[in-house]
Amino acid sequence: MRARPSVLLDVLLLAIVIAGCGREPEPALQSTVGGPNPDLGVQDRRLMVAATIALPPDGLSAESLPEPASRGAQLLGAYCVQCHAMPSPAMHAAQDWPSVTRRMWVRIDMMHGELGIVSPSSGDRVQLLNYLLAHSLRVADSLPAGRGRDVFEAICSRCHLLPDPRTHSPADWQAVVMRMERNMERMKIGGITSDQAQGIVRYLSSASQR
Repeated sequence: MRARPSVLLDVLLLAIVIAGCGREPEPALQSTVGGPNPDLGVQDRRLMVAATIALPPDGLSAESLPEPASRGAQLLGAYCVQCHAMPSPAMHAAQDWPSVTRRMWVRIDMMHGELGIVSPSSGDRVQLLNYLLAHSLRVADSLPAGRGRDVFEAICSRCHLLPDPRTHSPADWQAVVMRMERNMERMKIGGITSDQAQGIVRYLSSASQR
């Protein structure tokens, strides 16, 4: 019984986000530097902040998805963006995507028919999950020794399983780590210094060549 308020909050968050999709925000919902418009009630402001934190950051374009012409990519674009930005299949490891998608199915089924939300068929769900699994985050079986490994393990494991350093080239890790820093800030997960971030970049750049 304790889980029900959480589910209702999820529905409210989705309703707020979906209601604003495809049109310019009404003046009462526009954000200021300090956060949501102070003219909103306290509960509405809390919901707006929660939605900002909880939804996937840095949405992809359809063209930048892996195998963008595939049926799986088309399903991702058709269903997932009804409620939030386009997620990357590499947001989660293969171990995590089944539970993530089950949670999404519950939410989308609860919202079906409201505000134009369409639920995927059973067949589409299978195809979409298979696509996400095929292009999921590649997890490290073991990490090579090196300066910065302990910081990488401690900080990056806060949000997801540790990626294989060979997932990206040495030249790409700088941009990836910077994007993760922005995501951590957006999701209110602090505690990483500039020196730690650069140490992680140096470790991953070196480890990706092994």
